[in-house]
Amino acid sequence: MMGVDHDLTNKADEAAVWLAVNWWKAPRPLVPSLRKRFGLTSQEAISAMRESARIRGLNNEKP
Repeated sequence: MMGVDHDLTNKADEAAVWLAVNWWKAPRPLVPSLRKRFGLTSQEAISAMRESARIRGLNNEKP
């Protein structure tokens, strides 16, 4: 597992880690769920989702 991207807010960091651990049982749709659970803006929720994917090793970066 890689570290957390510190360009995110603390709330978004927490949401990203929580989502990485709870991906399969997280309530859908994810953006409204993360906004409500962690008090995020829509943009922060999307950033948390991207960071969660990176933590889980699901990025699309080219080598």
